[in-house]
Amino acid sequence: MSRLRYVIRHEFRLTAANKAFVILTILGPFLIFAVTVLPSLLAQSPGAVASGKPLALFGAPPPVEQTLTAAFSGMGIEVEWVDDAAAAKDSVLEGSRIAFLSLEPGWPDSGKAVWYSKSGAEIALYSAASAVLEAAAREARIVESGIDPALVAKVLSLPSFEVIKLDKGGAEEARGSDSFVEVLMTVLVFVMLIYMTVLLYGQMIGRSVVTEKTSKTVEIMLSSVKSRDLMFGKILGLGLAGLLQYAVWVSMAFLLKRFVGPLLGLSLPAGISTGNLVWLVVFFILAFFLYSSAYAALGAASEDEQHLGQMAWPLIMFLIVPLVMISTLVTNPDSTLVVILSLFPLTSPIVMLARVLVSSPPVWQLALCLALLVAAVAGTAILAAKIFRVGILMTGKRPKLKEVLRWVTVQ
Repeated sequence: MSRLRYVIRHEFRLTAANKAFVILTILGPFLIFAVTVLPSLLAQSPGAVASGKPLALFGAPPPVEQTLTAAFSGMGIEVEWVDDAAAAKDSVLEGSRIAFLSLEPGWPDSGKAVWYSKSGAEIALYSAASAVLEAAAREARIVESGIDPALVAKVLSLPSFEVIKLDKGGAEEARGSDSFVEVLMTVLVFVMLIYMTVLLYGQMIGRSVVTEKTSKTVEIMLSSVKSRDLMFGKILGLGLAGLLQYAVWVSMAFLLKRFVGPLLGLSLPAGISTGNLVWLVVFFILAFFLYSSAYAALGAASEDEQHLGQMAWPLIMFLIVPLVMISTLVTNPDSTLVVILSLFPLTSPIVMLARVLVSSPPVWQLALCLALLVAAVAGTAILAAKIFRVGILMTGKRPKLKEVLRWVTVQ
């Protein structure tokens, strides 16, 4: 046990004392937020995309111009009337205006509205302009036809529709499009945290084993410590470093929600709660031990880092599949496919965590998921220890799957 503690302490210090570890621990959540949440927030805030640049308008009747001005002022974008269409296009190319909206003579019947921009990707902006022009054209045609505008407004008015989320305790919570985006962004951040840390630490263990194996350092180490102690020492040492990292992140989230948020008038998503943060740590621990044991075995069976990368691809795919299905996890968390993935050990840490964030899964499914994960961790650790014991000293050739399976049966 003393030698195992020494390996754990050595691996922990080697990881936690690294400057990159400290920087990632402090900036990790902010980087993930910038990658996952910030683009969606910018897409919802057209004024931020415009960066204070005005919108050029040409050929619009005064009522339409006033409606467009009012609509875009709510986005923080100024609408400028121009007389020269060619000059307006040049200003867009030069970057002094965000876009140029031109209404041809005869609009809305014989003429068309054209949106000019450098990228053509300002979907939030030209969708807003299209909606305003559609409403203005409809109103103009109603007036021309002589139909009572009040009657038309009544016919076209939409009935009330509300989304209510039910909780098992009997509570009811109103939900809308903003709530969906909030839940989606929360799930993205939590899933990315699990994905990045599990993949990073797993690859660190695999590369460490390969490096010590190819440099013959492991032969010296095995003269004073058992192969099983060496493998579990590496896993537990990095696991402690990972728990330290998550402790810092959970503390940051707690302080931000409890003290900093109210002080600055900021409200964090409801999904960032104490219970969900606990589930995040629980699923990280289980996923870490599962994938780290597998990576340790793959590292021992690999000839070099290139071989390790090739062998680890099937393992990585089980981490990527939930990311690809993130929209399905949020919109349909109780579908048959999602339930199966939330019980399958290699995908359950991410999928079940997403289900917990979106809607409380049945208790029996949650308990079964945890039981299967614990069993998978124990089974993988036992198999990995057997592969590690033989493979760590095998050099000079790439073992085939049949040979690796034979190592498992070695007593």
